[in-house]
Amino acid sequence: MSRTRLILLGLLAVLAVGVVASASATEPPVKCGGKVEKTPDYCVVGFELENAKGEPVSAKLEGTNGASILKATVAGATTEIKCGTGKTTGSIEDGAGGTVGKSTTNTTFEECKLLKPATCKLTAADEKEIKTTELRGSLTLTAGRVEDKFEPREGAFTTVSIEGKEITCPIAEIERPESYNITGSQLCEIDTSNLVAAEETEKHKIICKISGSSLKIGGNKAEITDEATVKLMSAKKWSVKEDT
Repeated sequence: MSRTRLILLGLLAVLAVGVVASASATEPPVKCGGKVEKTPDYCVVGFELENAKGEPVSAKLEGTNGASILKATVAGATTEIKCGTGKTTGSIEDGAGGTVGKSTTNTTFEECKLLKPATCKLTAADEKEIKTTELRGSLTLTAGRVEDKFEPREGAFTTVSIEGKEITCPIAEIERPESYNITGSQLCEIDTSNLVAAEETEKHKIICKISGSSLKIGGNKAEITDEATVKLMSAKKWSVKEDT
């Protein structure tokens, strides 16, 4: 066989390998599974959040929070804080390789007021807004129900600062704020049912109830109720389905 022919055959082989590699690199992501049975995962426009190599990628999100309430015993006093509105930002990430979907979020509670004890108040800064630390979320199943478990990346879940409005405030003195760390985690339901969570739509609800709270202030249980309507910043439809 001539040298020229060998060179041509070699070039053809290189081209063939290149075509195969190119085809595999442009294959679409894996299609989402159906009903969640073991491993809930995020799904965007019918596909898992993966690139062509099967590597997990993330999608940015934003949300609007409604009224939220925090109840706890602080320094022996029954305490209640209500915030009128809020916002959530962050991202969701694929649970590649048979693992659950993950998220990273920050929530800012706005227009807040200390309702109890009546002789105390939030600081001016906390009345304007109370921010969580960066929260890491993991999709989970609780008695078959799709939920998201939120816990701080490090440190406290959030911190509230309280001062006396009257001298009889049992938590703090007038003009001498006391800061209280809220620690632990919070389980929040995805939508009102698994069927709704599995629908491909632009918006989904994250519903946090007292029953899902493992939060504490000091050694005392803290309970939060909150509901956020969340969408992807890309305006794409998304859902929660079984990881494949």
